[in-house]
Amino acid sequence: MLDFLVVGAGPSGSYVSALLAHMGFSVMIVDPKDEIGIPNHCSGLVDRRVVDIVGEDLVIDRPSSATVFTPSGSLTLKSERMYVLDRISLDRKLAEKAQSEGATLHKRTKLIALKQERGVVVSQIKKGSSIESIESRYVIGADGPTSLVRRLLGFPRPKVLRSIQYDVRKKSHSVAIHLDRRVLKDFFAWEIPHGEETEIGASGQGSLEMISLLARNEEIVRKRGGVIPVGDVAPGSGNCFLVGDAAGMNKATTGGGLYGSLVSGNALATAIAKEGDAREYGKLLLKGFGREIKRSIIIRNVLDFAEKYYGLWIPMARRNVRGINMVGDVDYPSKAFLYLIANAPLSFPLALSDIVKNFSP
Repeated sequence: MLDFLVVGAGPSGSYVSALLAHMGFSVMIVDPKDEIGIPNHCSGLVDRRVVDIVGEDLVIDRPSSATVFTPSGSLTLKSERMYVLDRISLDRKLAEKAQSEGATLHKRTKLIALKQERGVVVSQIKKGSSIESIESRYVIGADGPTSLVRRLLGFPRPKVLRSIQYDVRKKSHSVAIHLDRRVLKDFFAWEIPHGEETEIGASGQGSLEMISLLARNEEIVRKRGGVIPVGDVAPGSGNCFLVGDAAGMNKATTGGGLYGSLVSGNALATAIAKEGDAREYGKLLLKGFGREIKRSIIIRNVLDFAEKYYGLWIPMARRNVRGINMVGDVDYPSKAFLYLIANAPLSFPLALSDIVKNFSP
């Protein structure tokens, strides 16, 4: 009998497949796409710790700063730990690694149903017009933000923010974040350097209006799109597990999910080695990066209420730039937010004159 059927050959599915195959388990990966990594929905902006996991060869840019633009002015932050990865090459490298460890990959193949019965998971998979029944000890849902495995296990669907991304012919060395609740009602827009190109993206309500403004004078090379899930962590149940976006490992603050995809795969492999059940995996997730996911949901709720008061918090953030630069982290954005909150009693009096100017007629 097959040990693991893995649904999805994105970063989370391929990474956990490589780990499990290396441990000696039999692993079969199914993915509906014709080509691994295409279409690409991810910006690829990560912290150094992700590069340490996946390799320097995937780095295509090294932005040194990030500027936050708001209706009440801007704020520039510095970082030596920001990297941009070639996301298509990343997906392919991880899929190749999984296969080199012994996993089998079946493209143009999708899951259509599954049922857990007496320690065995019976899955129905479809390739073309052919439907096959597969028995395995475990199933891993790595099938993204609209995960079928998650739905079949009975977990609630996460809130989904639709995103638009334009790749434009423009070279840049800095990340730009655009916050403007007058246009973007529930998220933000971004510009991320990709070598000779720059990705301009926006998510949530008002995305098309904002991205049209940001790209109006640029040469558009290609247009892409995707979704960002925002919801609670769901590790799985019984002999079925969820990893990556399917498990809710996307940060509600930034929408980033690549690091969460990798750490959830590592947590699952560790849990399988120890106990082999969803309870142990869930404990490891919640003790680890799952805490950041939960913080990000709380912070997103705060931002949905308070972000529009740019004239209040931008002056305070400017007073704390040095400290934010020290604690700022692409994978753990809550560090910068909590630092700003903790220092608000001290920074508010220092920023008061600027705050008054912003709110003066």
